[in-house]
Formats: sequence, C-alpha cells, structure tokens
Amino acid sequence: MNNISPKLTQEEYEKNFSELHPAFTRNQAVAEANRCLFCYDSPCMKACPTHIDISTFIKKIATDNVKGAAKTILESNWIALTCAKACPVSELCEGACVYNDRGEKPIEIGRLQRYALDWYFAKGTPALFTPLPKNGKSAGIIGGGPAGLACAAELALLGYDVTVYEGKAQAG
Repeated sequence: MNNISPKLTQEEYEKNFSELHPAFTRNQAVAEANRCLFCYDSPCMKACPTHIDISTFIKKIATDNVKGAAKTILESNWIALTCAKACPVSELCEGACVYNDRGEKPIEIGRLQRYALDWYFAKGTPALFTPLPKNGKSAGIIGGGPAGLACAAELALLGYDVTVYEGKAQAG
C-alpha cells in the first residue's frame, strides 16, 4: 500500500506553506508608508469592511509610532492580525488605492497592518484599551467565528460578562 501522505522535507514544507506576503522589516514598512498619498477622500478606508482609519495608521508607521498605528487598527477591528494575513486586500483596500489608477503598485496596506500588529504583540506591551467596570449584565454570543469573537471582545470592554457558544470544537 502506498503512503498517500508522505512526510514533507523541510524544503518542501517551506515551499508549500511559506507565507505569500512575508512581514515587512522596520525599514521596509517606513519606506512603504512614506509612499502613501494620504488621499483626502480615503478610498482605501471606504473599501475596508471594518472601516479602519488606514491613512492615520499609515501616517503613524511613517513617523515610527508603531504602537499608535496598532491602536488605530485595533480600535476598528479586534481580529485585525488575522485580517492582515487573510483579508483579500487586493479586492478591498489595496484594490481601491489611487495608485492603481496610475498604473502603479498600490500601497501594501495589509502588510503595513501586519507590521504594526506583529510589532505590538511581540513587544508584550500593556493593553491598549481599559475595560469599563463590570456592569452586572451578561451576554451570550452565538457563534465563535470572526464576527462573534469581535462582538464578544467589544462587549467585554463595555463591562459585560460574555459567554461565546460555538458548535464546533474550536472557535475561530
């Protein structure tokens, strides 16, 4: 009987499962952030389903205020690191970048978002948000997918005792 699932070599694993868009270094992130035109009408922000203030977080990266960039991102999206890695940015924010109209490569918004969040979580810095005191109320969230988890995080910050109900073995 053939082994239908042979063990991959390290080289095969890295080739097959490497990230499509590797993380930026500090210098790469600052250089990319400085390409942004900071459009007055922010088409990238309008195209973002979570309405992250993209121009603001990019300005903060350009000035090396990475913690401020992370806070700006997380104010709009509790699962922003997941989104930075998995969001179809080419069809959303990056797809709306004005550089596309000029025939140029759009700002790599997803990679800039990931840079800010990777930096923040790697630093182990204190929480960016302070929860309100417990309000004595509870909330049940049906479904532990991205929207349910984001809702649970927001309600917990508002002082609710939150329980997430998920039918699968793991939330997410």
